[in-house]
Amino acid sequence: VLANTKDPQEELAVLEAQIQGAGQIVVDIYSRYLFEKEVFERREQSELSADDFNDIMERAQKATYGEGIDEKYLQKFMWTWKPHYYSSGLSFYNFPYAFGLLFATGLYAIYKQRGADFVDDYKKLLASTGEASAADLAKRFGIDIRRRKFWEDSIAIIGRRIDRFCEI
Repeated sequence: VLANTKDPQEELAVLEAQIQGAGQIVVDIYSRYLFEKEVFERREQSELSADDFNDIMERAQKATYGEGIDEKYLQKFMWTWKPHYYSSGLSFYNFPYAFGLLFATGLYAIYKQRGADFVDDYKKLLASTGEASAADLAKRFGIDIRRRKFWEDSIAIIGRRIDRFCEI
């Protein structure tokens, strides 16, 4: 859509949706991961109170949002209204969202580098999902997701979208 639009308002709307989605997944989902991780670690030692959960959630949000959010907007009660926290089979439920977005965006970064030569590999990679771990599958196509650069290239795409949004 972005490549074909000449309308700045349409471009702005698409970029806004992409940036909001990425922000939700990369920042907020990461805070939920940190929350769950600390809950599991502390729960091994003792029971946790509602105040403990609130404190853990608030710390997780501060760790991910940093100075990007006014502390009065932190949602320390978020753990109370996310149902997957209460299903034993859904631990770390949020991880696939972050992985999926960043993996897909990393593939897009490779496409931007390789151009049309990557399209055939991309289609084969998609057709092969479920046959191996993500790392092993990507490796078949010369992609090493264990390298930090893959993920940095993914984040850089999101950063360029933010820069473009600010330009408009």
